[in-house]
Amino acid sequence: MNFNSTTIITAVVIILAVPYLIIVLRRTSGFPFLKALNPFYTKEMQEANELKKSISPIVDEIETQRVARFIKHWSDKFENNRLTVQDVESLNAKIAEGSADQVNGILAVHPEGRKMFNLINEELRLKAEALVLAAETEETTALV
Repeated sequence: MNFNSTTIITAVVIILAVPYLIIVLRRTSGFPFLKALNPFYTKEMQEANELKKSISPIVDEIETQRVARFIKHWSDKFENNRLTVQDVESLNAKIAEGSADQVNGILAVHPEGRKMFNLINEELRLKAEALVLAAETEETTALV
């Protein structure tokens, strides 16, 4: 029999592939077929994925309730004209932490609330500019 490089490579591939396929076929009883092909996919990973799937509806419900409370809280404030400076600062903080979509969404639903928010925000901006200007003039008078 003539052993050339092609024959040797084919034999090595078959020697490695057959046990791997046997292992994959045994694992398909506990894992989905595509995940059974991954030799690093473990039973713990499968259990974690199943747990995530079972907890997903609960997490979705908690998120829905959180958003509903947010909407109700701010709707009450806007509809009763009870928006305060602290509320605007709170909304600005939410925008800064990445919840701009939520804030813009609630302001879009309540146009009067957006007007109140913009007015108070403008007052805060003017106060901040006045403080900066006062601090700058204080520094220049201290230097003279």
